[in-house]
Amino acid sequence: MQVSSNNINLEVQEFGHKDNIPLVMISGFGSQLCDWPINLINKIVEREFRVIIFDNRDVGLSHKFEDNKIDDMNLIWKYSFSREKLSKDIDKPKVPYSLKDMAEDCINILSELSIKKAHILGASMGGMIAQLVAFNYPDRCKSLISVMSTSGNPELPRPSKDVIEGLTRQPKSSSKEDVIENNLMTRKLWASPKYPTSEEILRENFSYRYDRMYYPDGSTRQYAAIGDDGDRTLRLKEISLPALVLHGSSDNLVPLEAGKDTHRNISGSNIEILDGWGHDLPEGTHDWIVDKIHNHIKSCN
Repeated sequence: MQVSSNNINLEVQEFGHKDNIPLVMISGFGSQLCDWPINLINKIVEREFRVIIFDNRDVGLSHKFEDNKIDDMNLIWKYSFSREKLSKDIDKPKVPYSLKDMAEDCINILSELSIKKAHILGASMGGMIAQLVAFNYPDRCKSLISVMSTSGNPELPRPSKDVIEGLTRQPKSSSKEDVIENNLMTRKLWASPKYPTSEEILRENFSYRYDRMYYPDGSTRQYAAIGDDGDRTLRLKEISLPALVLHGSSDNLVPLEAGKDTHRNISGSNIEILDGWGHDLPEGTHDWIVDKIHNHIKSCN
């Protein structure tokens, strides 16, 4: 279904009974709502949760910001990682929208669904957005669950050059075959070594994702929003909600230290680390993830 937020439409799906405890799950960079494994969603719903997922702006079936240009992507990221924020004479680069705007989208979805408060979970970029929901809207957030995400601290170790290049690597063409091959190639860079997913399943998932919506321009604008938001450590220190950090020991895209730094900066938070888990959601991790989510929310209630 489509939900209106700030004069844009967002595609939303719900699972579970409406009287169950609401859990919003925010997708990562360039991800569509279909990238959440249905097996994971079903296991969460079995624990009597109401799961809400949605396409972030600029991906999937949600609104596309086609007329919005990016000033200078390199300058955006230089600004993000500069301790001095470059020269005082240089204005902050403009971006089409911010992660804060994307956090507001989440709140507007809750309002449209008549949900006063919910537990907010986000993975990767979605974790960054979830952190901003907890910071900016604590009255609408029961707890925060930050999965394979980061504080944005510029002092943290960064991914390898190969991984960074893989994140922005473009396919040979926009054909379905070339896009799937590119996805398979990049996925290997941060896949879980202990919990492999067969190529057959990956091809099936990537094929469905392509048929639903292939729109790489939106990912570019989301990437700018990540760079624009920069360091969240000071904001994380002000979060007083119950918080859980989930991370894998083998995450090559957002290294484990990023999850630990998120935990360090949120007072009273808990962190759970799964050995051999990378930057994906393979079926072998689902029971562990669901148990951690369930125990966390149970402790909040």
